[in-house]
Amino acid sequence: MNTQKQTSRLIFFTLLIFLSACGSNEKLDEQKESAEAVLASEQVMHLTVESELATTDSVLVAENITFAGVNQFIEGLYRLDENNEPIPALAESEDISEDGLTYTFHLRDDAKWSNGEPVTAHDFVFSWRRNVDPTSGAAYAYLFEDIKNASEIMAEQLPLEELGVKALDDTTLEVTLETPIAYFPSLMSFVSFFPQNEAFVREAGDQYGTSSETTLTNGPFLLSEWDNGLDESWNYEKNPTYWDAENVHLTKITNQVIKEVTTGVSLFEKGDVDNALLSGEYAKQFQKDPSYTVEYFSRTNYLEINQTDNPYLKNETFRKALALAINRKELTSVILNNGSLPITGLVPDHFVKNPESGTEFAEEAGDFYTYDLPEAQKLVKEAKDELGVDTIELELLGDDDETSKRVMEYLQGELQNNLEGVKITLLNVPFSARLAKAAAGDFDLISSGWSGYVSDPMIMLDVLYSTSSYNNGGYSNKDVDQLIDDAKGIHANEANLRWTDMLKAHQIALDDAAIIPLYQKGEAMLRNPKIKGININSVGARYSYKDAYIID
Repeated sequence: MNTQKQTSRLIFFTLLIFLSACGSNEKLDEQKESAEAVLASEQVMHLTVESELATTDSVLVAENITFAGVNQFIEGLYRLDENNEPIPALAESEDISEDGLTYTFHLRDDAKWSNGEPVTAHDFVFSWRRNVDPTSGAAYAYLFEDIKNASEIMAEQLPLEELGVKALDDTTLEVTLETPIAYFPSLMSFVSFFPQNEAFVREAGDQYGTSSETTLTNGPFLLSEWDNGLDESWNYEKNPTYWDAENVHLTKITNQVIKEVTTGVSLFEKGDVDNALLSGEYAKQFQKDPSYTVEYFSRTNYLEINQTDNPYLKNETFRKALALAINRKELTSVILNNGSLPITGLVPDHFVKNPESGTEFAEEAGDFYTYDLPEAQKLVKEAKDELGVDTIELELLGDDDETSKRVMEYLQGELQNNLEGVKITLLNVPFSARLAKAAAGDFDLISSGWSGYVSDPMIMLDVLYSTSSYNNGGYSNKDVDQLIDDAKGIHANEANLRWTDMLKAHQIALDDAAIIPLYQKGEAMLRNPKIKGININSVGARYSYKDAYIID
């Protein structure tokens, strides 16, 4: 054995010991299988992604591709392990008051920003204040509502300085809540709660987070060669000043936007990239390939319905007809064929269980809109009579990647062919344009979805709240709002009552056809089997490459 391979083997076994101390049984099995392998001399990973990075401003990040991206080069108090449980990152430890209202986080003193400045508790105070600032346009401001005075600040009734977050010193952060939150430590792994360096953000101004040069990082990797809106490729490069840099093995990760499955598969087979999304016939074709895998999401894809501006969609009978006219089993097994599962409610399966019985929320909630063509046809006739029309024309808005187009074309056919007098036109736009039109309420139907960022039903139910910034369709039911308020307020410390509140809110909203559920997302993927240690989470930011490595 030559000297280089001896060194590589030594490095690999050192890595194996480290990962064994903190990994799951699944990871241990993977490591045992690779015990005779050596680290590849080149630790560069080449990835394909579905869409562009929208922004690197953690206050403004609003979707999964960018969540996963930012998670590689900016870090918060915690990160999620392979079981979606929070583990320390910038926080070395925490103290929780007996009433569950005060958290004191003790930060490590060796964390640095990419400009050499230390990461401090003040950086969290600044970032969190930006999130609740009503002028900032924060994407997930509502996540901060349970922090003391946040709601009043967002309503412009109190100044930003009254937010219940304080830097007791450079490495001690104190957070005061309005009500206990059982999953609060998990929230700290979410991108919106990441720190920001005030001086850097203010100097960059409106350009902050729009390019590599106007992005300050503190995570395992640095962002390079990215200019928002212009580049469909960018890189992550190992951060030499990261506090745990000695355990980061990848030196570079390239990212290339690939929207067509055919292109991604071709690049993978040539060895130009290390992953490729699959769907339809490609998923069938590669199911026995060693590179084939299925990754599951705690994400429900659904149709949002404009109940504010569209007179037809304000009609509950018509909404239910649309929901019952879609064959979800055919959609997932034939059109998608990528591991996605049919879903008839909002909360996904394999996501969260009843704290007393251990039963999945989705199972207790039951089915709502299974395919029922006779009932759908009956209801659409009733709806047209109620509305006094013979035909109803709607536009279905969605993304312009290949999978989205296939799904939308299928939905168009289902609704037009199954419901007499219903006409559907399609509008496929780039991802960022779809987000903008959704936020503006500029749609009839929109192919959308929601992902759990921690394992709790409330994370999904929040989109049903009348004033939620992600309730793009304008659904409003005072009983749903009250139940959600109760689950967050008077029943916050009573697990069983809280669970019942959430089940009832879900029942009412689905009975109203607030949204049209379609499928729980899964992704069939080709992934280079020589790449190990990627942490794949079903909630929050999708991937972490901090512990990834490549073997020969």
